[in-house]
Amino acid sequence: MNRFTFHVALGLVFASILMPCDATGEPIPELGSALGADETHFLKKYCADCHSDGASEGDFEIDPLDVDWTSSETLQQWEEIQTMVSRSIMPPPDADAPSDQERSTFLKTVEQNLVEHSPIGGTQLRRLNRREYAKTVERIFGLPGYTVPHSFPPDNEANGFDNQASALVVAGSHLEALVETANAIADQIFPPPQKIVSPSTFNVPAQEMVVSYSSACLINGTMRLASSGDNVVRNATWPTKFEAPASGVYKLTAKVSAIHPELAGETPELTLATMRAVDRSDVQIVDHISVGNTQAKTSAVEVKLNRGDTVMLRYLNGPYNYEDQQAYQEFLKTLFASDPDLAAAWDHVGKPPRGGNGWLRVKEVLESGDFKRGKFAGNEKAIADLAKSVASNKVNSGETLVYKYFEEGPAIAVHHLTLEGPFERIRDRDTLRSENLQNRLLGKTFDGSDPAAVRQFLNDFLSSAFRRPATPNEIDGYTALVKKETSETGSVDSGLHLAIRTALISPSFLYRGFSQGELDNHELASRLAYFLTSAPPTEGLKKIASAGKLTRSAVLAKEAKRLLSKSFSMEFSAQWLGTDEVETLMPDMRLMKRFSPRHRKTIRAEVAETFHHILTENLPVTRFIDADFVFTDHEVGFDIYGLKSMKMTKKNRPSKSQRNKIRKVSVESAARQGGLLSMPAIMMSTANGVDTQPVLRGVWALENVFGTPPPEPPDAVPALTPDTSKATTVKERLAAHMTDASCAQCHREIDPVGFALENYDPIGRWRDHYPRYTELDGEVVAEVGQKVDATGILPDGTRVGDVGDLKCWLTDHPQVFARCISSKLLTYATGRTLNFREKKLIEDIVDEQLQENELRFRDLLLALIDSEIFRTK
Repeated sequence: MNRFTFHVALGLVFASILMPCDATGEPIPELGSALGADETHFLKKYCADCHSDGASEGDFEIDPLDVDWTSSETLQQWEEIQTMVSRSIMPPPDADAPSDQERSTFLKTVEQNLVEHSPIGGTQLRRLNRREYAKTVERIFGLPGYTVPHSFPPDNEANGFDNQASALVVAGSHLEALVETANAIADQIFPPPQKIVSPSTFNVPAQEMVVSYSSACLINGTMRLASSGDNVVRNATWPTKFEAPASGVYKLTAKVSAIHPELAGETPELTLATMRAVDRSDVQIVDHISVGNTQAKTSAVEVKLNRGDTVMLRYLNGPYNYEDQQAYQEFLKTLFASDPDLAAAWDHVGKPPRGGNGWLRVKEVLESGDFKRGKFAGNEKAIADLAKSVASNKVNSGETLVYKYFEEGPAIAVHHLTLEGPFERIRDRDTLRSENLQNRLLGKTFDGSDPAAVRQFLNDFLSSAFRRPATPNEIDGYTALVKKETSETGSVDSGLHLAIRTALISPSFLYRGFSQGELDNHELASRLAYFLTSAPPTEGLKKIASAGKLTRSAVLAKEAKRLLSKSFSMEFSAQWLGTDEVETLMPDMRLMKRFSPRHRKTIRAEVAETFHHILTENLPVTRFIDADFVFTDHEVGFDIYGLKSMKMTKKNRPSKSQRNKIRKVSVESAARQGGLLSMPAIMMSTANGVDTQPVLRGVWALENVFGTPPPEPPDAVPALTPDTSKATTVKERLAAHMTDASCAQCHREIDPVGFALENYDPIGRWRDHYPRYTELDGEVVAEVGQKVDATGILPDGTRVGDVGDLKCWLTDHPQVFARCISSKLLTYATGRTLNFREKKLIEDIVDEQLQENELRFRDLLLALIDSEIFRTK
């Protein structure tokens, strides 16, 4: 297995840059050094005190002598220098500052060298992540909904994404999981022979059968069935401890009797069926038994059970079926008309508790006579109204009423079950499934004894698994592998099993990006498909690649548009914006008592819906910032967004399905709603569930909206802690924090953006004041606290008063966000960090798109896909 192991080096190395000096100590220019006297003087004057001659503040050391521009470490270091100097983060405020002319001259030289010497491309070998692996296996073998086993290690992240080459390392745990998973996949197609299991007898007393609210009830040592309906959980019973140990034919003997069958109007019928024990699916009816005798009798029937199956029993024609609401309501009308005292007692109780306790409460009222006797006698309208009311909550009331029949009949009583077997093997569910998979993979006419057929299969399979035409050497090697295994085991299936599991641990399957430079047609097809679908190329895309047409810009754009889907919008937007955090955060109950899973689901869906809408409608990228719409439902629309149109009243009370339906709702432009900076999912992900964190929100916005992430804070700087009493404002606490000059420079960028979002509370609702919590009569009460101060000054001097001003600044400078999202898209697509030269190319693409089509998002995406960055490893 060592030959399949790849170790990926991580980390950023800041190397010293050395240049010899003459006797006077002045630098001696050498061939290849691209720094002139002005640049060397700049470094010595403004950087040397902290970053040279053994001083390496922040683990960053510069010796401004020889610069090796061919070194990747050098390029990374000088990109860091360019970032710090261009954003005036360095030198710090307490040090001598260069003039604008000095800074401009220095940066011009640095940037020219970075553009000249930085390569396009350079993605490391990139392993398939969990999502890509699952979708690839699903596509190759025709396994719908395939998921990797739980033993598969989680993916590491880099740059905010889970598909980055540098983070997708292979450790020992990965190797073990990959081997086990490959074996399990091959087993699904060529399963190992079934073990022979000797027949056994399994006794199932009534006490070892499932009981629930309505499906069955244990009375006098028998399991009773009364209601009738298709839902297994609510209308059936089955053994709690029996699962077929092997697939085969079993003998089922059931000892059953009837409880007051004369009340049924027809002979009770007991349905016998088989089903999967694990999830109660794949129900197969075996027989129906008439149970008309009050004396227990036994009936025997032959059943075919797959391994893991069990048997299920259901009252086929029970007294009522509460799952059919209309039929249930008619049944109740008849029942209440024939027993008006029952109707009056039920009406007196109101809404009885679900199950046996509810029926006990109704019986207590009946026996006490404490109800309006005669209220329903002969009163058809009152009976109809009561029946309609009871049927409106059909599950709760149905699972209460059934206890009347458990006790009084008609009902079926199951005394005992006996299962014996297996007596003979059957072509079970797994066998049939494997045969279907084999036919799909090999073809129905495949002849394993024909060497040519085996070779053709291997050619097709390896080409699919490796996402390119298999080479003759590969086909020869796998053919020899199959031949050797077949001769040793006497089974061609064993040989093919070995070929499949070997291919699934091959680097050609697990990794992408083996060649250097520009991607060929097949590599381009893989990059495009995994970028937009997280899956390998479709057959149609592979044909285009094989024909050598995909590298044509028009063809590439056409295929890209064809592959755009909701899944791309969901997967990319969630990782880019970090909204997965919503699933793990629990808001403080003082903020919102009824924050529900529905709220969670809707606010996450809004992000993907907005992204997909802007993409498919080809709207300008500025709609991400200043949208005149939100995607929401009634609950989130009113509870969080505060949209009056979504408030539910007597006149405006849609059905539950309509209330939960996410739809596009118009809002005012540049308002409190609309766009990324107003989305509850993002505001919640950038808070802690208790209080807002403007620094965290500011860092998030710089990273994901402005494209200018701040450097990591020094280790010695403590994090700000929330002040839930609001005794001091966040700005007051930050003022002390910023007395440190090294902090002040970064906070000059972070704070104005973070505070502009401070009107949104930890779940994204607008507020003008902070809450102040006090205790009154033992209860926590929220009072109006200090006024939210969302003002700030951006680094360019622009004053912002709130999020509306921030949106306006971003829409007035559309290239800022467009460059950011373009960089994110290409980072996700290529699986690596983009270098300075590539970011400059993105700037050119954005500028061109701004001139040509107002930076419409789909057009921008297609331009990025057609770029040299996307087309190069």
